[in-house]
Amino acid sequence: MSKLVRRTILPALTLSLIVFYFIFETSKTSRDTSLYDASSQIFDSISHLTFSSPNDHNNQQQQQPSTDNLPLLAEQVKSPNKEDEKEKEKEKEKELDPCTVFNPISKGFIDLRGLSSISNEGKALPWISKGYDSGKNYTIGVCSNPFKKQHSEVHEIQDNVNSSSIGAYYVDPQTNKYVSIGQYSTTPKFRGRKLTLTYENGSYCDAVDSKTNTRLRKSTILTFTCDREMSARASVSFIGQSNECTYFFEVRSHHACPTAPKANNLAVIWIFLLIK
Repeated sequence: MSKLVRRTILPALTLSLIVFYFIFETSKTSRDTSLYDASSQIFDSISHLTFSSPNDHNNQQQQQPSTDNLPLLAEQVKSPNKEDEKEKEKEKEKELDPCTVFNPISKGFIDLRGLSSISNEGKALPWISKGYDSGKNYTIGVCSNPFKKQHSEVHEIQDNVNSSSIGAYYVDPQTNKYVSIGQYSTTPKFRGRKLTLTYENGSYCDAVDSKTNTRLRKSTILTFTCDREMSARASVSFIGQSNECTYFFEVRSHHACPTAPKANNLAVIWIFLLIK
C-alpha cells in the first residue's frame, strides 16, 4: 500500500499543489485576468512539458523521411539515361577525325584515311569495281570524291547532281553520262559487327516511294572487311544491287583493321624509351 501511495497519490498531489500555486500567483499579478484565463495559461505552459512514450517515439520515426532509398536515388542521379549516352556518342563522333571510327564493341580504332584522298595530298584516289552481272564499271571514292578532273559541265552529270559531292558513279552506256550512286560521306559507322559507309542522294532511280509518291535517289553501301594479309591498299568488289537503286560493295583492306590512334602510338614509344 505504501508503494502505491508513493507511485500514484504523491505525484498527483504534488502536481495539484503546483497548479494551485501558479493559479494563485497569476491572480495576484493580473487583476484583469480571470481565473479561467490564468488556468488556461498554466495548462499551456504545462502542456509544453511533453512526456514521450514508446508509441510517440515510433510515430516520430515514421514521420521522419527514410534515408534507406538515398543510395538508390544517388545511383539514379549518377547513372545517365539512354538519351545522354546517345548524345555522348554523338559528341565523340564529332571529336573524331574524318574517315575514322571507334569500334563500340572492341573499342578498337579504325582509320580509313589511307584509302581516301585525305592521305593522298588531297588528290583523288578512285577505286574501280567491275559489275560482271550488271555489265557496268563502278568508280568509288572512300570518304572522298573519286573524280580526277572537275566536271563543271552540267550535261555530263545525270539529273544535275553536284559533281564535287559524288562519292561513287558509273557511266551510262546509252547516254554516256555520269550517274551518281550517292554523295560521299566521311562518317563510317558500325552496324552490329560490320563497318559500313553509306552514300545517299545520288541520281534518281526509276522506283517511287509508296508513301510520299516521290522518286527515290540512288545510294551506295560500302562494307569494310579487315584483311591484314593484303599487301595492296584495298580490293573493292561489287556485291549486287537492288532495283537499280541501291548498290553494295565490299572493301577488303588492312586499313579496315583496328589499330591504336597515332597519339597513343607516340605515347607507347615514349614509355618504351623511358623504361630503357
